[in-house]
Amino acid sequence: MENAVKKENIFYFKGSPIVVGKKMSPLKGIIYGDNGIGKTSILSCAKNPLIIDMEGNCSHIKAPSVKISNISDFHELINSLIDKDHEYKSLVVDSLDSLQILIADKMSKDYDAKELSYGKSNGIFSRKIKEIVDKFEMLQEKKKMNILFTAHWKVKMANNPMVEAYDRYDLRINEEMRTGFCNWVQFILLANKEVLFEDKKDMGFGKKKAKGIERRVLHTAGDPTYYGKNVFNFPKKMGMETEQAGWDNIINNVKIFYNS
Repeated sequence: MENAVKKENIFYFKGSPIVVGKKMSPLKGIIYGDNGIGKTSILSCAKNPLIIDMEGNCSHIKAPSVKISNISDFHELINSLIDKDHEYKSLVVDSLDSLQILIADKMSKDYDAKELSYGKSNGIFSRKIKEIVDKFEMLQEKKKMNILFTAHWKVKMANNPMVEAYDRYDLRINEEMRTGFCNWVQFILLANKEVLFEDKKDMGFGKKKAKGIERRVLHTAGDPTYYGKNVFNFPKKMGMETEQAGWDNIINNVKIFYNS
């Protein structure tokens, strides 16, 4: 009788029960950073990847890739992945910067200057991004694919009224792209090089000398110096000595999160 009461009290919406607790789902995330840091290579280590190459810089990567140079072909490819049978389990979009350019290029051809004036272009741009994000949602729902993005970085002035303005690493995308994609993904990681230092007593109090050693790391949480986030309680920094090691660190920490 007690079990029957519990079952009757389950709340349903549109025929499905409300999920309580953690539920593992395909990943959606962004890695951003400087040219050559290994963003695309890390994401190409995801399960059965397909790379959308909009920058023409993926010839050194073993994973399958499709070169895309206009937004119509981009939509056609996503539609094909949704509708057709295939073996791919991860989609890597290289990069958000280039996708932004393709959207803007199509808008400049479809709308005249008056239609894009007085901030109206922002609304149009936002609708174009929502259309793409909705398709990615459908792709995840139907094919259970990871949706992963690269992006380049920029130095952005942070204007905090509580302190002096300071520089901060951020994604090199506009506010519409930022709202549409950064809110949607589960993690945004900064790939960067870290210089190792050692204390030198003969250099004076508090001074350090660089060891001449650099290592690549993924910054995960975001702080005043860079933009980032994650929902998986990642360590603040994760190593990426190799591209495979970087991806393994992401996956292993995701598993720890769901198993905890």
